[in-house]
Amino acid sequence: MKIYIDENYPKSVFELMKSLHNLSGNDKYEISRWGDVEVREDDLKDSVFLVIDFMEKGISIPYEKLFEDGYRTFVCKAKKSDDFSRFGLALTLFTVWPSILEKSEIDQGKFLYSFKYGGKKLNSKYK
Repeated sequence: MKIYIDENYPKSVFELMKSLHNLSGNDKYEISRWGDVEVREDDLKDSVFLVIDFMEKGISIPYEKLFEDGYRTFVCKAKKSDDFSRFGLALTLFTVWPSILEKSEIDQGKFLYSFKYGGKKLNSKYK
């Protein structure tokens, strides 16, 4: 399975997640930075995408369109009023990472899950 992390995630957070995941010894997943590689349509059913959404309420239309187009997406909801930092984002991602991996294996169809910046659980938006 391929995990694509959106380029809106700071590169340091991406590198940290990739390094820690490599240390886990779990080679079932390949982590790439979305935008650095081309995603083929054939890869959609075996890929998940992590994005950040700064919209105050709901999910941004582009991310809803990704769901409609068959993408399996996890959206980190962050508000401008949050004390947004790379460290906080990395901690949030570490907290939900096991759930992301579990949902990626269980849910084979398209989906859109969200989690709040600083949150601890995934919320199902669409399945």
